[in-house]
Amino acid sequence: MYMRLHFCLILSALALFTDSNRLAAQTSLWVAPENSVAYVLQEGEVVQYDFRQGTKSVLRQYLWVAVDSFPTLSDDDALIRLGPPYVFTSEDTTLFTFAGSGVVFGMGSGPSKLPIRLDNTFYSGYNFDCFRAVYDRTLYSYGGSGFWSRSPALIYFDTDLKEWERIIPEGVLPEDFAMLWSVEKAPGVYITSSFPDPDVAPNTTQHEVFQINLANGTSEFQGYFSLALDDSPHEYNFIGHIGSRFLLEVDKRLYVGDVLENEMRQVQGMIAGTGSFNGFEGVIISGKNVALIYSASTMSNPSVRIRKLSLDELWAQSVDSGQPIYVTRAKFLYTKYTTEFLVVLLAVLFLITFLVRYNLAQPGIERQFVQSLNAPERRLLRFLILLPVGQTATIRDIDAILDTADKSWENQRKIRSKSIQVINSKSEQMMGYLDLIQRIPHPDDKRERTYQINPEHKTSATTMLRYI
Repeated sequence: MYMRLHFCLILSALALFTDSNRLAAQTSLWVAPENSVAYVLQEGEVVQYDFRQGTKSVLRQYLWVAVDSFPTLSDDDALIRLGPPYVFTSEDTTLFTFAGSGVVFGMGSGPSKLPIRLDNTFYSGYNFDCFRAVYDRTLYSYGGSGFWSRSPALIYFDTDLKEWERIIPEGVLPEDFAMLWSVEKAPGVYITSSFPDPDVAPNTTQHEVFQINLANGTSEFQGYFSLALDDSPHEYNFIGHIGSRFLLEVDKRLYVGDVLENEMRQVQGMIAGTGSFNGFEGVIISGKNVALIYSASTMSNPSVRIRKLSLDELWAQSVDSGQPIYVTRAKFLYTKYTTEFLVVLLAVLFLITFLVRYNLAQPGIERQFVQSLNAPERRLLRFLILLPVGQTATIRDIDAILDTADKSWENQRKIRSKSIQVINSKSEQMMGYLDLIQRIPHPDDKRERTYQINPEHKTSATTMLRYI
């Protein structure tokens, strides 16, 4: 009898999960900070659901009072598969799904309702810090970290099969993705930031921001998370979102982000309780409301103050942080690498200045160089410059140009060597050309020598022809 009743309750929870568009239209997300324990606001009270113990407790004054119990996993399964809960809350339905596993619990509205397990799966592992969202009556999950890598899978919870199934996306989704924060820009369209982890995702080095469209399984790069631009490390704690605004704790300070305005604001007057509620103090997002829960600072004083307000009211009480949520790639590169950019810019300016001055001065230097040569040396230089690429001048060619046919062999050698040496020496001193005339062994006779203009200077040397 009890098993039949329990099965009927599961079917009822599944009906709540799939009924109409309420869950997609009015869903908030709250991310719990500790394993297996979730908190929600019900009838103005803070309620704790301990999925490891299977107990429901209510915060009365300053004490947790157990008021009911519900079936849950065995102790061994709960220890392994119940990570920090993602709590999705709509007007009449609450979903509990856990990081590091595929366990899903559902719960209807009303103080007498209890969580009922919806899944029948053993999926677990590579989805810590995954992106999870509800769209069109469907629960989605993407990415996430494991021990050795990050998952590339886009999956959804199939309420008929009671397990997670993989989707082949139409487009390209971010690689090596693990979620730092997320917020709903429009139905099914989310803005979310990844975070780097050199151990499991060496290719992800920055806090990249993407727009993920669950309707067609595509993504679009938006920029980089602005609060992560400086070199000093920060401690982040994603609390959750309602609509297009999200809450994020950064270094024990509470921030509110509005993705439609691309604006980050800092909540003032909070020196404690700036993270997700941990059973003592912190922030809870439940439905359309936010609860700020404070504990007395004195250890012997167990008093608790609960302040409930809307996210719009919290936004109004915040001040502009002076930074957007994310910046474009160009601004990121300029901000992140300002010093390197200036060094490169100065180097480029120096190079341009040098080249301009060099090009302006080069014609005058070439003219002086040519004028410093005698007539035979200028004829030799012109002949070698005009030689086609790949051809060389023989000793007989050079002797004919230098007009030494009537000289003895020894005198021919001296005149030839001196002319080549003078040209090479002056070109190096005046223009920086090392070995302008290059001597090459003859391929057929190693005793024979041939000559050519050094290929490194062949193009630049042609400008000297106008002065010869």
